[in-house]
Amino acid sequence: MNVESGFQLDLAGALRRRGVMIAATAGLIFLVGFWIAMALPNEYRAYATLLVQPQTVDQGLVKTTGAETDLNDRLHLMSAQILSRPRLSRVIDDLALYEDESRSMTRDEVIDLMRDKVAVVPVLPELEATLRTRRDIEINTFRVEFASGDARVAANVAQRLANDFIQEHISERVQVSQKSLDFIAAEQERLAKQIADVEARIAEVKDANPGSLPEDMMQTQRLIERAHEAKRVAQRDLDTARSDEAFWGNQARASDGGSEDVSPGRRLQQLELALDALRARGFTEKHPDVIVTLQEIAEVKESIRQDAARGAPAEGEPKTATQRGALAQQQRAQTRIQTAELEIERLDSTIADLQKQLEATPRVAEQLEALTRSHHSLSQQLGDFNNRRLEAEVRANLERRQLAEQFRVIEPAFPPMQPSAPNRIVILVVALMIGMSLGVAAAVVAESADSSVHGPVQLQNEVGIPVLASIPAILLAPDIAARRRRWLRNLGVAAAITLFMMLGGVVSYFVVNGASGGAVVEADDEGAAKVRDRALDLLREPGARRGDRGGEAEPEL
Repeated sequence: MNVESGFQLDLAGALRRRGVMIAATAGLIFLVGFWIAMALPNEYRAYATLLVQPQTVDQGLVKTTGAETDLNDRLHLMSAQILSRPRLSRVIDDLALYEDESRSMTRDEVIDLMRDKVAVVPVLPELEATLRTRRDIEINTFRVEFASGDARVAANVAQRLANDFIQEHISERVQVSQKSLDFIAAEQERLAKQIADVEARIAEVKDANPGSLPEDMMQTQRLIERAHEAKRVAQRDLDTARSDEAFWGNQARASDGGSEDVSPGRRLQQLELALDALRARGFTEKHPDVIVTLQEIAEVKESIRQDAARGAPAEGEPKTATQRGALAQQQRAQTRIQTAELEIERLDSTIADLQKQLEATPRVAEQLEALTRSHHSLSQQLGDFNNRRLEAEVRANLERRQLAEQFRVIEPAFPPMQPSAPNRIVILVVALMIGMSLGVAAAVVAESADSSVHGPVQLQNEVGIPVLASIPAILLAPDIAARRRRWLRNLGVAAAITLFMMLGGVVSYFVVNGASGGAVVEADDEGAAKVRDRALDLLREPGARRGDRGGEAEPEL
């Protein structure tokens, strides 16, 4: 029957018998948790709230530096710069932070410790708080937080970091504006130099190819046509002069009296006239008639030379006036022939030169076209950079007048009134829950391990025999007094332990947090009151923080 019934727990009797154990266990754990909560150092978290104030000039008129950059990205970059080792090291030195830790830790470890205490937290507007999952929310307010064991130190560091954000923002925008101006100036100088080089090359090509320029092509063609026309006229004059020369030569011979005996001198003239006539007809030096005539001229000249060597009388003057006139006309015709031949030779040279210039025109045009395209492209780029420089100068002027985007401290850092950590209420509640759980568990274990009989029902279940009567415990006066003394002694011990643990926790609190941390930071603290009053005055009078110009930045707090 015992096996079938198993273990049956009398809840009321168990609480009556094990209540002290449960209370003692829970109380002891609670007191230990109280001591731990009081022994933990206070940590104060102060913050300064910054507002990203947009530029006061319409974005459609002037697009300022960094307007195309996402604010979140710039905040990340500025946070990385402000939390860099040099800046944090300078803050530690200026505010004399972590002096105790610096004795046992390296500089890098101290900086890492401080970096863990700094946080840049965006502040979402209340109307957009439900849109946290959206990525297109523009965050224009954020907090710079710092945690420290001293409330004033936390406020000072948070305010210092907020001021560093403002200074870094101003420095960044000034650097970007200056770098933009420097880059544009360098590009303008480079483009101007390239344009000058291209113009010099264009002038060099034009100087090296006179008459072969594309704009000279029509004029060159007209000059070639005129040269051909002049050559045709000169050729006609040459033909006419040769015809006249032959005609007057025949007239001179006819007027010589028709004698068959022709002197060697006259014969030489006739042969030369005949040779000129053959050449006028277009015969070359290899033509048989020209060859025969040249041989005959050579024979006549040799005969004249031999007659002169024998002392023969020279050939006399023309015998008649007609002959003299014919010879004079013949000489004039020969002069015209020489002039026409020289003119034709000159025109041929001119035509050849003009033809070379005309043939070189496509090549020169291609070179000039390439240089012109390059010059046009560079000029467009230079004009674009000129416009960009004007815009950059306007942006820089906007930055100098502080009319562009700026960071403004809308809530300076206050020394916090209460520590942000540890949360002692939560620690005590957790300790109480753990103590109650351990007390109940201990009571269940003790009750299950107890084999004594505590009632008639349990006895009947154990022995399987009906219980006829139950006699209650008979306590005499000495027994009651002894029980009372035992309860009083237990209460005294519990009170002593409680008082010891409470006093130990309070002492631990003061030892860890110092005497000034007992009441955290009092509301009437003089420094906090001054900072708070100053901040409230600034918040009530936003117009007083501006300078003579309507858009100037506010002074740092």
